[in-house]
Amino acid sequence: MKSRAPGRVDLFNTHQDYKGLPVVPAAINLRTEVEGREAPGRVKVESMDLGERDEVDADSEFTGRWSDYVIAALRAMRRRGMRVGGAELIVRSGIPMGAGLGSSSALLVAIIKWFGASLGAGLTRGELAELAFEAENAELGIPCGRLDQYASAFGGLIALETRPPYSVEELGVKDLSLAVVDSGVKHRTSNIHSERQRELRGALRALGEAMGRNLDFPLDRVDWDWIGREAVEYLDSLSDVQRRRIEFTIRMNQSTKAVLVELRKPKPSPRIVGRAMNEQHEMLRDLYDVSIPEIEAIRNKLIDLGALGAKLSGAGMGGSVVALFEDAAAAARAVEGVGSRSWVVSVEPGADVIP
Repeated sequence: MKSRAPGRVDLFNTHQDYKGLPVVPAAINLRTEVEGREAPGRVKVESMDLGERDEVDADSEFTGRWSDYVIAALRAMRRRGMRVGGAELIVRSGIPMGAGLGSSSALLVAIIKWFGASLGAGLTRGELAELAFEAENAELGIPCGRLDQYASAFGGLIALETRPPYSVEELGVKDLSLAVVDSGVKHRTSNIHSERQRELRGALRALGEAMGRNLDFPLDRVDWDWIGREAVEYLDSLSDVQRRRIEFTIRMNQSTKAVLVELRKPKPSPRIVGRAMNEQHEMLRDLYDVSIPEIEAIRNKLIDLGALGAKLSGAGMGGSVVALFEDAAAAARAVEGVGSRSWVVSVEPGADVIP
């Protein structure tokens, strides 16, 4: 039996899922596959891409290796009362690691999808996504939001509401002509998220002091719309970094709400969507400080090659750039001319199982 789970590009509201704000990812046709059979004993797993093998179960200790993701998936399933047995599995992935395309979440989704099918658990897409999130966030301790796991489990282009009950709106937009270019600079999502979340919590405490209110809440429980309305006049009392982190959060969310109006139309305008991508990249660069010269050089080249919009995908400080073109032919020409590892990608369905 084989399970497959797609990677993703995060088109809109990057770095907002851990703040309880809606995000817009698209699953793409770069996939992770898990193939194998049930077997006695523990889970024997081999990564064909890394050339590494391991043998683990839910009680195994984390070692800092890729197989930690398998252990985390097994622990999350056990925590939900699912009794997972032994297996012999082979993992293959077309999603580059550390490239801002959701490789770790795709691995978790594919592993959980495989074991769920082997148990006949009948997991819904939402249950699959939540299990993968729990594995990455609670078990591995990575301070991520839910964007990656839901994008991989549901597939397509979605608007994900990241506050309970984590609703998904399937936008049904499939004919986006996208190209992805890997900068080759690897990043660690956990480091970037931890630092920006620390800065933002400090900014909220300082803003609360200036306003005479308590704003020291978990980031995903803050009323960001209220802050956008009531706190603007107090932003100058913050340090430069604190002000920019708050301003980023407010403006990115406003931009996403606006582009969602366009994406809900029967035929969204690629130029309007591309313009929003450019706007959001500039905020990621100028207000959140997560771009680097290598990303900027690739983005500028893509725009020179005809991209309607281009932005970083993932946590930043490396990873990939996703670009929108007028049509697939224009995307293909740009991929040929950009001079880095790149793909023309399509919006694809979510995780599935092949008997």
